[in-house]
Amino acid sequence: MSSPTAQSEGWRTRLLESVELQTGPRRVLAISTLVNTAGSGLFVTAGALYFTRVVGLSVMEVGGGLTVAGFAALAAGIPVGRMADRWGPRRLWALFLVLEACAMAGFLFVNSFPSFVAMACVSQFAAAASQTARMPVFRRIGGANATRLRAVLRSLVNIGTSFGALAAGIVIAVDTRFAYTTLILANAITFAFNVLLVLLLPRLEPLRSKSEKTTGVALRDRAFLAVTALNGVLALQGPVLTFAIPLWIVQHTEAPRSIVAILIVINTVMIALLQLNATRGINGVIGAGNAARSASFGLLVAFALFGWASAFAATIATSLLIIGVIVLTLAELRYAAAEFELSFGLVPAHLQGEYSGVFGLGQGLAASAGPYLLAVLVLGAGTNGWIALGVLMVAAGLLVPPAVAWAERTRSHKPEADSEANA
Repeated sequence: MSSPTAQSEGWRTRLLESVELQTGPRRVLAISTLVNTAGSGLFVTAGALYFTRVVGLSVMEVGGGLTVAGFAALAAGIPVGRMADRWGPRRLWALFLVLEACAMAGFLFVNSFPSFVAMACVSQFAAAASQTARMPVFRRIGGANATRLRAVLRSLVNIGTSFGALAAGIVIAVDTRFAYTTLILANAITFAFNVLLVLLLPRLEPLRSKSEKTTGVALRDRAFLAVTALNGVLALQGPVLTFAIPLWIVQHTEAPRSIVAILIVINTVMIALLQLNATRGINGVIGAGNAARSASFGLLVAFALFGWASAFAATIATSLLIIGVIVLTLAELRYAAAEFELSFGLVPAHLQGEYSGVFGLGQGLAASAGPYLLAVLVLGAGTNGWIALGVLMVAAGLLVPPAVAWAERTRSHKPEADSEANA
């Protein structure tokens, strides 16, 4: 029997070889992802404590400010996407990483609620712009394997976030102004380091002519807008584990509060290990549409299990929650794989940035409005709310395949492979 170290090394090698991450631009993207998400793990885990314990804001002020910033960030997607198509995505990505670093460092100077809201808006805007700008980079470096590349990078996202969360745990245990300040500064440094990594990537000239009159194409693409809207509905599953489940467990079940951490670990480990495998069988956008539909039924089952957990004693409730998170994660893996393929497969390569900006609107609305909707629908209506949310997922999932088929029929040309794929 092989040792755990050998097994770990074998898994790492398979992950790297799966999309040729061992050398070249793909390897740079992998390192960049780990660095960026380690910093994000730091901030997401303990950032709110910095604002409450160091800055002195209330929990309501932090939550309200971040919600305002989330909606403000929606303004970034489309214009930044157009800029990426017209001027080249790599340098634009680097530019917004610089802005992210400055905004994060700017949190060190926040001393009131208005200044917090202003800096949060800048930070969230820069993050949304950075995400939009990097999508054409993934597309062009990944080439025909762009979907698999994103799947591997999503696995690395969970690994990096976990390391960041562990480091944040140390900060929380120390619980001093210096520790929290160091955390904010460390996250700013990860953004700055990522600028250097992005500049190591090959120069990507724009595929779209500066004089080409194609502005607004994505917003006039009704079939793509339908797919975007349905994807936004399915994206409501995103805040379930991080927002709704902890509150549900504490307020409505007999399960021990400590189960929250276990559920998040289960989700994180499964995504890290299985995301690449979840892309198998998704050959083209039609297969992605079918995968989204099957994922919606998994979400319904998971949500029903969460709801039923409130009717039982601690042991059974805990078991239902664990099974529910496993089912939820399997559905999430399939949904994410479908989303990756749709975000590339329905999009002309020279307009990837603009289309990514539009596609991100549905995800951004889900991230911004999701917690409020979940609070009303799930935490307010109880088990029936969970069932209603699951039915909403299935309704959206059933509509995805015909919407994708419509979009596929209306493509004027197939998205082409890019020369940078083998860079």
